[in-house]
Amino acid sequence: MAVSKQVSFEVAGTPDDLLAPMVHALNDMRCYKFGRDGYIVTARTTINWRSIGEVMTVRLSDAGAGRTLVEASSHSVLRTVIFDWGKNTDNLKRFEANFRSRIA
Repeated sequence: MAVSKQVSFEVAGTPDDLLAPMVHALNDMRCYKFGRDGYIVTARTTINWRSIGEVMTVRLSDAGAGRTLVEASSHSVLRTVIFDWGKNTDNLKRFEANFRSRIA
């Protein structure tokens, strides 16, 4: 089973308004192979010396009162990976920082 990490947080705005900044935040991470299903976006991270890539999935959900719940996950591309050297956690931290700077 692949190593996986998740994070969720709330931000001000509607899912419609936050969809473009979410995609730009993933672009800032040099992600590629984007897929979209409503307010769910998946993308692949690039290969580097620490990993052969991860899959990022980000979901936007209406949290009411003009707020949006952002749920992001990162998991290794290969199911045989048993240790990710902190790469999935790093991906999620980078995504959240990029996303928050895009909506600021």
